[in-house]
Amino acid sequence: MRELTFVKSAEEDKVCQVLENKKEVYFLSEVLTLPTRKRYRLCNTDGQELGEIKRKRYSMGYIDLPRLFLKLRAYNEISIVKDMKNFRTSYEIKGESLALTGTFLGDSFAIIKGVEKIATVQVGKEKEAYTFTVQVLKENFETLIVGFVTLLIFVYDHENVKLEQSE
Repeated sequence: MRELTFVKSAEEDKVCQVLENKKEVYFLSEVLTLPTRKRYRLCNTDGQELGEIKRKRYSMGYIDLPRLFLKLRAYNEISIVKDMKNFRTSYEIKGESLALTGTFLGDSFAIIKGVEKIATVQVGKEKEAYTFTVQVLKENFETLIVGFVTLLIFVYDHENVKLEQSE
């Protein structure tokens, strides 16, 4: 079991860094594209590209409905889409049989693939930035977990979730 920590990067060319024992193991960097779309590359510390994240903006009146897509080698596309039905917004996760248990947008949840728990996540908020501490339970799914948690970080940022601070 590995413990990974996701933090917003202080480096200019990186959006997010994934650390293990305070050493970088993965990072996310932005690729220049259209203003209504954003593209990011998920890489390991050797600079090898593991996948790509696309973020598309879609609006329904005054409501922003982001669409996030993750494409990793050896996996089908995974998406998290905010939609509006019956005057309520909700998120839908599609691809690779991924789901969350626990409170969506909460401070603690598990990632499930099919019926198998593959990771647990603790979320903390410090100075307008989120820190995700992930226990990787199935190391053969590590790249999938890293990409999926990165999508969730975008959801937390979009929703600007207020988390309870334990003191």
